[in-house]
Amino acid sequence: MAHKAVRMELAEFQDTFFPLPEGVTADQHPQWPADIFDGLAAGDQLTEQEIQACFVTAVNDNDLIPGLKMSTSSEKPDVTDIGDFKQKPDAAIFKADSVPTDGRPHWADQLVTVEFKRYYPSQDPFDDRIDNKLESTAATRKEVRGQLIDYSEIVFRVQHRTALFMLLVINRKVRVLRWDRSGTITTRAFDYVDTPHLLCEILWRMSLLSDEQLGMDTSATRLHPSDTDYKLMDFLACESPSDAAYNERDLLPGELKTDRPIFKYVRDKFRKAVDSNWPRYRVEVPDGDTTRFFLVGKPSFYAQGMACRGTKGFVAWDVKAKRFVWVKDAWRLDYDRMDQEGTILSRLNAEKVAFVPTLVCHGDIRNQKTVTPDIWEAQRPVPPTAASSGATSISVSSTLVDPSPALPSAPSLKRSRAELETDDTLNGAEDYTLRRHAHYRVVVEEVALPLKDFAHGQQLVAIIIDCVEAHQEAVEKANIVHRDVSSGNILILPTVMPGRKKITWNGLLADWELSKPIHEAEPLLRPRQPPRTGTWQFLSVGMLTENPKTVEIPDELESYLHVLLYFAVRYLNSDCKDPAEFIESYFDSYTFQGGVYKCGARKRELIKVAGKLMVGDDEPLTFGSPMDDIFAQLLPLFKSHYKVQDFLRAKEKAAVPSTNTTSSSDASSSNATASLRSSSKLVALQKLFAKTVTVKHNPDRDAPTAEERTEAQLLADHNYVLLTLHQAQAKTDRWRKTDKVGDRVPDDYKPQVPLANPHAASARTMKRRRTTGVAAVLDGFPSLPVRLTQSQVPKVG
Repeated sequence: MAHKAVRMELAEFQDTFFPLPEGVTADQHPQWPADIFDGLAAGDQLTEQEIQACFVTAVNDNDLIPGLKMSTSSEKPDVTDIGDFKQKPDAAIFKADSVPTDGRPHWADQLVTVEFKRYYPSQDPFDDRIDNKLESTAATRKEVRGQLIDYSEIVFRVQHRTALFMLLVINRKVRVLRWDRSGTITTRAFDYVDTPHLLCEILWRMSLLSDEQLGMDTSATRLHPSDTDYKLMDFLACESPSDAAYNERDLLPGELKTDRPIFKYVRDKFRKAVDSNWPRYRVEVPDGDTTRFFLVGKPSFYAQGMACRGTKGFVAWDVKAKRFVWVKDAWRLDYDRMDQEGTILSRLNAEKVAFVPTLVCHGDIRNQKTVTPDIWEAQRPVPPTAASSGATSISVSSTLVDPSPALPSAPSLKRSRAELETDDTLNGAEDYTLRRHAHYRVVVEEVALPLKDFAHGQQLVAIIIDCVEAHQEAVEKANIVHRDVSSGNILILPTVMPGRKKITWNGLLADWELSKPIHEAEPLLRPRQPPRTGTWQFLSVGMLTENPKTVEIPDELESYLHVLLYFAVRYLNSDCKDPAEFIESYFDSYTFQGGVYKCGARKRELIKVAGKLMVGDDEPLTFGSPMDDIFAQLLPLFKSHYKVQDFLRAKEKAAVPSTNTTSSSDASSSNATASLRSSSKLVALQKLFAKTVTVKHNPDRDAPTAEERTEAQLLADHNYVLLTLHQAQAKTDRWRKTDKVGDRVPDDYKPQVPLANPHAASARTMKRRRTTGVAAVLDGFPSLPVRLTQSQVPKVG
């Protein structure tokens, strides 16, 4: 969802978040000079660097934060920066014994982030003048807001956090902010030069807080080079001669000593995680009535965005079992009727569903929950009409750098904060309330590979088959539907086959947190739960058109087809001359109709209208392999499916009596007038066509044929899709092991559709990022469209 902010008055903020310890009273604060910030009185005449230097000096020289120190960090980016983030916040507050002196941010050690700006109010991202519209919409102010979101996101990524406090100093004004995974709380801006005691008390109270009160996740213990666990991680990262190669192959007799070797890629992933510049932790995870511990370093996967689930995935060492496992750390959606992912995996494992992760342990972490929704809802009680009608939105402010949700396409491009924080409810309006999140970890045995690592087209199809079969077994054995079949949730698991004669790459259907019972009807939309669920690029045409809609088996089968098409176009040899453009227009685009985001034109055209693959108006898209057979056989079925669905929907709509609000007297008068005006023309036209056969309207003229109904019925379960996939995969003589030609999307690809404000459009096609409804990623988990890098795709391994 769009990042939301809520204001608290300063006194309430400090009493809520900076409470005094037991036995300490407010009048026990140190005596502060009244002129402590007088050097900043001429703020307009000072540069940003001068404001920064003077402010930091005043804080440290007067010991305003006993036991803590403020240090500047705007000279050079931190060596722990990842991806394209090279951020340099102006300053931060550190513990006195770990204050950096090299001018770098030291993200791993920051307690409180501090940012300085010169111009007030033009660089203030918030506006105190209007109570119900806190976030300013001016471009410069939105840019500052995006910058602050960047900083908070990096701190949450590098550290294990429940919240982050931040000081925003703008000339003579200052705000105190608190960030969590639901949004931002900010005080009003106040003049710290004229009223220095207000800021001094805030800083003094801050010095009295525990690590937990400062927003540290105390379930994660920071490790240091002298710690035994730290040294153990160094040892475990070393190559071992017993590590097994993981390529598909027949095994030599005695080549493996165990059915469950440590594959080289697993240790390689752990080695990358044990980067000396990244902090290492010993994290706890509930295991029934006990607690288990895992050693983690740099995350192998992290979801981009701040107001979201903030999912991070780690290749971890299980201290108890002494093996590598996958730890998923996320702020799950905290709503009724939403099972924890571990609970779902436990059920699938009990039913012996194949090709799904194996649960080790899971649980909520120390009752850690986001606080921002409590403050938001206390200030904005839910209207009775919204609660009773199932309404999901009112007008609230989005903290966007750029309000446009049209984003860079899947292939490439750096994404701005606007692109990460834009609304992801997919209903064209914003939620009434902020989403509630609870901190959660789940551990599974499997450390997998991303789907993009497949070796050739035949293997890609085999992996998809495994995951379709996993989906089928989940439905038939456990009555569960996945509801987020997407590129990041279909993984590769190298597996030693029974008898140790062969290593096979199997599929692994991961991330079951959005799943639910297959026959459970979607509830009416409630003001505290967003509507649509899934990953935009791979949602079915039906899911992207109807809002809301229950996820059904045909929708999930169509999602598998979209995943297969995506990786085939991007990585396999084909006659598609511009794969990047095809991916952008097919997977990333959307239409904006009547305030609602809907399916892009190209996907709708090929699936619902044409029923065949094309790259132009009438130019077929082919791969020269049995991949063509798959699309040729399955796409017509989905075309027939939508024809049947549209016909049934139209018939149902026609059966509902129309509501006519015109009074009988008004109707009578109107009909009489119309009759007088058209009678003479009508007579003339009737004479003109008197001998012409009258074309009568047949309401069943568009009814699907018997053949189309039969084709549609083939998608009611998984069997025909599996038959088609198996038949194609078995045509070994037509597959080529060299058909994977590398990534066909250039690194420097620029989107062809310019970014635009959807509210200025009607039904024009634009691009849409990965978004999730009840479990917003990216996923929005998480998140597409971006280039599918190794760090972004794997979610379980």
